[in-house]
Amino acid sequence: MTTEAWEVALAASRLLGVDLLDPTDLGGSTRSSVLRCRVRPDRLGHATVVVKQFHGDDDGGYAREAAGLSLLARTPELLARDDERRLLVMTDLGDPPTLADLLLGDDRSRAWSGAASWARALGRLAGSGPRQDPEARALLAGQEWDLRRDVTVGANRLGELLDGRVDVDALVAEAVGLADRYAVTDRLVLAPSDTCPDNAVLRDDGWWFLDLEGTAVQPVAFVAAYAMLPFATCWCVFDPPPDLTDTLLAELTAGLVEQETGLVPDQGWRQEVEAACAAYVLAMTGWLLDSTLAGREHVGPPGRSPSYRQLMTSRWRWAAVNLRGAAPELAAACGHAARRALETWGSEAETTGYPAFAGRTA
Repeated sequence: MTTEAWEVALAASRLLGVDLLDPTDLGGSTRSSVLRCRVRPDRLGHATVVVKQFHGDDDGGYAREAAGLSLLARTPELLARDDERRLLVMTDLGDPPTLADLLLGDDRSRAWSGAASWARALGRLAGSGPRQDPEARALLAGQEWDLRRDVTVGANRLGELLDGRVDVDALVAEAVGLADRYAVTDRLVLAPSDTCPDNAVLRDDGWWFLDLEGTAVQPVAFVAAYAMLPFATCWCVFDPPPDLTDTLLAELTAGLVEQETGLVPDQGWRQEVEAACAAYVLAMTGWLLDSTLAGREHVGPPGRSPSYRQLMTSRWRWAAVNLRGAAPELAAACGHAARRALETWGSEAETTGYPAFAGRTA
């Protein structure tokens, strides 16, 4: 274990007033270090805790994660925080399987039922958010997602990629319209945002959600977009089997309605979610295009994730087929982009299904 890890564990020990021993690196990211530490027996009521410290290039994730841990159910309990060090100590949920483990495994039934129950749990989690909205807004002040900026960047980058094959001005105008549509909605929830399959663990009592760096007050349709795409900003993106996304959206919607019936409109719900998906496709295009053009091999863990070219080609192809009504300019542009990808990159852009569903139908 590195000297830095021991220093983080020591800082957390001082914060808690107990001895934390044997720090084990849980991975983290370029933005943070995440450690599991053993607690000296009979001093805290927990055998182990998780310590997370954000680094100098933190883009606001510390504030968002602290807010999520404080306000959201089915997440680790926040035991202590040090705002100066940007250090959080939380309960340890252990090592149960993640949704990614199920989808990338070989048990179709378990993967299908797990994904469906995950969607229902996410709907319940987000549906409980409106009652916390004022407190959430106070904790997250200044951390709002600049959706208009990101979809505009994505539209322009997509236009550059296609080099005259689309009307870039019309594409940008449509993108801005999507962002402005959600700027005035009153169907807002507090949610983790980055609800990727590897950020949810299945314990004996159901799903729990981890990695809350993206916690935000957001339009509820953006939560539902994780079911429709599926997994809007994630690395675990493969071609879903027939009917899976319909099942996920139905389950997520049911979870929302259990908590707050007014979050889902009587009409036009699917169209709202499609528009949110369009915004995510644009944002992801802007965020990932340079890595896609460079041919980076792994979006996430090697051997478990698609390449950037596979992921973006999958997103563009999906948008071309599914967003003709919600975002016709984007759908047309994505059709061109998917064809260009296959013509230019060949097999590097070909996508595959989730291993758990390989060779089988729903």
